[in-house]
Amino acid sequence: MPNQTLAPHGHSIIALDSPIIDEATANAWVEHLDFVSSKTEQNDAILIVPFDDVDAATAFAAYPAVASCYRIIAVCYHGAIGFEPELAASIAATIAAESDPALPFNGCKLPALPVVDGSLRLTKTRIEQALNDGVAMVNVGHDSKPEIVRLISTYRTNPVTGQADDLLLDINGALVLRYVRRDLHAAVAANPRRKNTDASRRDLRSLFLDRCLKMDDAEILEHVAATKNELTVMQSTTDKTAVDARIPSHWVRGMHVINTTLDVY
Repeated sequence: MPNQTLAPHGHSIIALDSPIIDEATANAWVEHLDFVSSKTEQNDAILIVPFDDVDAATAFAAYPAVASCYRIIAVCYHGAIGFEPELAASIAATIAAESDPALPFNGCKLPALPVVDGSLRLTKTRIEQALNDGVAMVNVGHDSKPEIVRLISTYRTNPVTGQADDLLLDINGALVLRYVRRDLHAAVAANPRRKNTDASRRDLRSLFLDRCLKMDDAEILEHVAATKNELTVMQSTTDKTAVDARIPSHWVRGMHVINTTLDVY
């Protein structure tokens, strides 16, 4: 459970060494993630919760607060009993080693983990069911090495509407949003002394658009030019010393499904 030492700092990645098995602890972690990732703190954090049992992982991902949080990874390597610390650490290291926030983690090898006995491995159908339930899955690949099947977040429900939502399903959604926020924040911080005038707001909008176009070129965002009119920087209606910026962020999705039709003649 988050404590007073951890709470003020946020951290980019928090890897637990054991599963969360009760809703109160899960809710406390969600509150922590919301706080450190807030507009004020801006220390976007991702929580990795490891499981060696798919049913336990599914139960955790079903908690309402967890199912509406896109900053949590409930990762399961079914049958790898006692390797929860290594599982969480491997996922954390894999995320930290990738410089492209939009590149999915499908097939990434996890050499620190053992090869689970064949009798404990799940069927593809059961793995797909777990993914649909918000559980990120690790399995033994075709080369008999543990690998990530798909690194999804637990997010399945819009916290505002309560409706089913897959907009931020993959953990790359959280990574891209963090990347964009930090990039724009760094661009603004390079010149913090601005007057709140029409001219300064136009310059700030141009700066944001330029940064977003560069992220479009890097295939992190897309449709930036097509939606540039939606990028606005306006003086706040409640605080004349503030501006309100709205930045459309269509993030690039991973290629997770390849549907193939064989035309036989």
